[in-house]
Amino acid sequence: TFQMLSAGHTSGVFQMESAGMTGVCVGLKPKDIEDITAIIALYRPGPMESIPRFIASKQDPKLISYRHPSLEPILSVTYGCIVYQEQVIEIFRRLAGFSLGQADMVRRAISKKKAKEIEKERHAFVYGDAARGITGCVASGISESVAQAIYDEIFDFANYAFNKAHAVAYAIVAYQTAWLKAN
Repeated sequence: TFQMLSAGHTSGVFQMESAGMTGVCVGLKPKDIEDITAIIALYRPGPMESIPRFIASKQDPKLISYRHPSLEPILSVTYGCIVYQEQVIEIFRRLAGFSLGQADMVRRAISKKKAKEIEKERHAFVYGDAARGITGCVASGISESVAQAIYDEIFDFANYAFNKAHAVAYAIVAYQTAWLKAN
């Protein structure tokens, strides 16, 4: 089944039929459900820009890079690329000290393009917000420029991000339809 997808035989396979998605399958050469999940999550307007980096990093692990070492445990499963909403939430939690609820509120604000909230949260992400118990990246030993760059990447990505559970559900149906086609 994975061999069929890797060869570009995606006609009739749920979510994988478009020419663009077929090209990603051929480039990535999916080997498991995790790969199909990533393809489904990446093939969207914001995350799509990460596809070439994702494929290159999967094929050559020496190309994997992180803006800061604290991103590695969050992004290693996706070769250094932000792919899922849950990763955005974890970045806010681990790097800047947001609570789970606070991080999810930022994710929502970004997805709804609420400019005032987004800029307010950028400041809290980089420098902290004592009133809300947010330490910020700078207090965690992350330079201001790196923190700003991470926030920019999150902002560019989060408008269109899938949550992983949604992408996994689609990936399972994609795998099932691919299996039916192959067999």
